[in-house]
Amino acid sequence: MPNYSFLKEAKVYIVYGTAKKQLDISSVSFSQTFTEETRSVKTLHNQNNMFEGSVINTANPANFELRVNLLIEDVSKILFDRLTDTNSFDLYISTESDVFYLEKCVITNGTINIERLRPLSLSISGQASKLIPGSSVPSGMTLRTASSSRTYNLNKDLFVSLGGTNISDHLVSVSMELQNDVQWIPYKTVNTATGTRYPTQYTVKGKVLAGNITRYLNDDTESNSQSYGINQSLRIKAGTTIGGLFKGIDFNSNNCSLTQRVEVGTVFTKSSDWRMVQNPASVSGVFTYFT
Repeated sequence: MPNYSFLKEAKVYIVYGTAKKQLDISSVSFSQTFTEETRSVKTLHNQNNMFEGSVINTANPANFELRVNLLIEDVSKILFDRLTDTNSFDLYISTESDVFYLEKCVITNGTINIERLRPLSLSISGQASKLIPGSSVPSGMTLRTASSSRTYNLNKDLFVSLGGTNISDHLVSVSMELQNDVQWIPYKTVNTATGTRYPTQYTVKGKVLAGNITRYLNDDTESNSQSYGINQSLRIKAGTTIGGLFKGIDFNSNNCSLTQRVEVGTVFTKSSDWRMVQNPASVSGVFTYFT
C-alpha cells in the first residue's frame, strides 16, 4: 500500500549555520515552477509545423509560506531574526513518508498577528533557490526534536504609545508588517552549468515596516480623527510580562509617518496607518522579539 504525505503530519525544521530547530507551525505551503521558452520549428522547406517547440531548463525561485507561534521560549526567534536581517537559511518539511528540502531561503514578508488573548504569531512568506522533493536529512546532521516546554504567548500586556501618549485603551486591532524587496540575480549570469538552472544569489533593494492601529471612536479618541503627521514616535509592545521581564514583540521608532481617518461601521472607529521612515543601523535595533 502506498504511503501518502499529509499536511497535518508535517514538521518544519529550520537550519541556520550550526543552529537547527523545529518550528511550532500552524500552517505551511511551498512550491516551485519552471520557465518555458518556445521556439519555432518551421523550416524553409516545411511550413506546416504549426506547433512550436519547447525548452524548459530554468527554475523560478521557489515560494513558501509559514505561520509560526511566537512562544515564550526562543524556538521561533531564529526565524524572526531572519526576517529582520534577510540572511538565508534552509528549511526541511518532513512528513511520515518524505522530506522536502528548501535550499537557500529568504523571507520577503512578515506579519505579526496581534489579537488580544490569542497566541502571538508570525506569518511569513519567502522565496528559496531550490525545492528538492524526496530528500533526506543530510548525513551526519541530526535535526533537534521539538522542545517539551512550549508556552504560548497570549499577549496579555499590549501597550501602544504614539507621540509619547499612551493610546493602549479602546483598541480594536494592531498590525505590524515588514516587507523585504528581494530580487534574485538572473541565473544565466551566475550559473552556466548544464541541466536545470536555479537562482543562486539575491539582493535586498529596500524594506518597508508599516502597520495600522484601529481604536473605537469616542470622547477620548475623537481628537485628530482626520489628520496626518510626520516625525511621530511610535512604541508597540505585544506580549506578556513574566517576573518583571517582557516576553514578546517590541517595536520602538522615533520617526514614523502617520495618516488618521474615521471609519464608519456598526461602531465608529479611528484608523491610523503608520510607516517607519527612520533608518536605523539595523532593523533589529527597533524591531525586537524578546524571549
